Amino acid sequence: MKKILITGISGFVGGHFVDYINKNHSDFEIYGISRSEPSWDFVDNPGFHKFYKADLKDLLEIEAIIKEIETDYILHLAAQSSVAESWNTPVESFMNNMNAFLNIIETVRHNELNTRILSVGSSEQYGIIPEEDLPVSEDVQQRPGNPYAVARVSQENLAGVYAKGYGLDICCTRSFNHCGPGQKDNFVVSSLVKQFVMIAKGLQEPVLHIGNGAVIRDFLDVHDVVEAYFSLLSKGKSGEAYNICSGVGRSIVDIIEMLSGIYGIDVEIRQEASRLRPADNPRIIGSNKKICRDTGWKPKISFEETLRSVYDYWDSHIIDDV
Repeated sequence: MKKILITGISGFVGGHFVDYINKNHSDFEIYGISRSEPSWDFVDNPGFHKFYKADLKDLLEIEAIIKEIETDYILHLAAQSSVAESWNTPVESFMNNMNAFLNIIETVRHNELNTRILSVGSSEQYGIIPEEDLPVSEDVQQRPGNPYAVARVSQENLAGVYAKGYGLDICCTRSFNHCGPGQKDNFVVSSLVKQFVMIAKGLQEPVLHIGNGAVIRDFLDVHDVVEAYFSLLSKGKSGEAYNICSGVGRSIVDIIEMLSGIYGIDVEIRQEASRLRPADNPRIIGSNKKICRDTGWKPKISFEETLRSVYDYWDSHIIDDV
């Protein structure tokens, strides 16, 4: 059996990755670390070998866990992943994300473990991209424009230093926006879909409360995302960074219009100042040519399928939530 350790296993992507492994790769033994035990209500196959409740900022604790497992792979998902929260608590967000990653790679280095690591980053690392550079490829200069993005760039730079300087087997992602059933409603697609369900159930007036509706983002279904992560763990080149994206840009207003068309619900859109960020990237679309070339991965799930799956999730959970 191959062993894989998933940090942040209790989260949205962690749950979907566990489900993917259990459905497609029975030769893997799954271990997980998180600050809270998994309580997924959105996966079919939630089983794993062992869970460790731990703080990734505690080096001694993390070193003991990784040495005990002697894992073949580490999928590093654990992070403070909200851009909005990073503006509210920049120091805490940066220290959390950087120290957790550094403890993992230092443990692997210090104990001379033959472990392949996938470090998950973000499209926020690119910052505001000139129109002529879209869709953005991995060789475009990174210009992080918020505290969260700065931490992600630093994490990727550390991965490069440890890969080249110490010979660690580390591959990195620059993951664009992803969505799917089970995602918290402080993320935009989940928030919009949840509001549509509330309206359909008569629990909310037909008014959508949003931030900047004109921003354009590249959204990918979480099921495609976890398959991309496994492809990189299997075939990605050490020391390289890969975009995880669909290659298609959609504005928030576009998504609202799609939902209105699918479910026949007319809504009024209201922009709220409290939902606006201090600085925001107006348009970013990624190129996925590199990961497709190096691993053979490609996105499979249409955006309409994704919206329907998120709608079905909230439709079955909304009564418990209100």
